[in-house]
Amino acid sequence: MYVFVSGGYRSGRSNYALRRAAELGAPPWCYLSGGSETDDAIRKRIEHQRKDKEAIWETFPMPDDLDGFLAQQAPNRYGAIVLDGFAHWLEGRIMRQPALTDHALLGEIEELGDRLYRSPTPVVLVTREVGLARLPGKDAGEETGEEAGKTSENRLVRMVTSANQLLAESASGIVFMISGIPLRVR
Repeated sequence: MYVFVSGGYRSGRSNYALRRAAELGAPPWCYLSGGSETDDAIRKRIEHQRKDKEAIWETFPMPDDLDGFLAQQAPNRYGAIVLDGFAHWLEGRIMRQPALTDHALLGEIEELGDRLYRSPTPVVLVTREVGLARLPGKDAGEETGEEAGKTSENRLVRMVTSANQLLAESASGIVFMISGIPLRVR
């Protein structure tokens, strides 16, 4: 079972994911960040966002082999898992492995979606909606989400969009965040 959470930049996705994970299972919980934050930065983010200061979170950067991590580490170890920053993780993966074909990568994403769907541990996957967010590899203000239509040939945009669609398709729940308000789509 997993919940797919999407929305624009700074829409409250991470806050929602942490709260939702705590509702789905008992501690300890696992937080995987797709960003390049240090472990201390991740812990500070969690401490800032959660209400239950006594909660037990184990934090990790998202590994390249996310499917392998979920198969080996997650089952029966955590009450719930938050995969935060999936789009950022995917962009990093593409940059680190440029020879990886789109077809192969989307095949991996499809397998990941299937694993998440069948997971005995609840998972909350957080990504960003490309049309409502900064574009991959751009600084805030340099290029806005409305430019996504003009740069549709951009591989990162195409891959994030395709991956989001694949993952949303197999999710048991879909939440779209607007100004910190969760809109349940499914």
